[in-house]
Amino acid sequence: MELRPLRAGDIDAFAPWLSRAASDARCERWPDEATLRNAAGEKQVLACVENGPHALLECATDAPVAGAAQVRFLAVAPDHRRLGTGGRAALALERRLRRSARAIYVRVPEHLGLALYFWLRLGYRPLTQRDWPVAPGDGAATWMVRELG
Repeated sequence: MELRPLRAGDIDAFAPWLSRAASDARCERWPDEATLRNAAGEKQVLACVENGPHALLECATDAPVAGAAQVRFLAVAPDHRRLGTGGRAALALERRLRRSARAIYVRVPEHLGLALYFWLRLGYRPLTQRDWPVAPGDGAATWMVRELG
């Protein structure tokens, strides 16, 4: 799995399905193709490539706390779901950030129950409220973390 910044040439692969996936996840960051085009070249928006771009991952460094990273969004093309693509993308991100981040955080909204199991299977652990790095924002959510060693 290769992770690289989103390129203009990737747009056609993501445009047919990404806004629907974002809507289903209640993620307002990816409402349309124009937003996707504007994100090309942003270092935090990564195309996950295995024989073509099949997943999009958005992460932030030094977030939600200094020295850590946060996965803000991960979406996999419908025809590549349940094949391990998302897991390989998350693990590739861990390898990429191992030297620059001490941990990776994920905020899992309550309406994404399957996402909770996804991150648990990858070794992320849920945090109790007193260990949250920041308040979860809109709606109920669970913070999860995986320390990088």
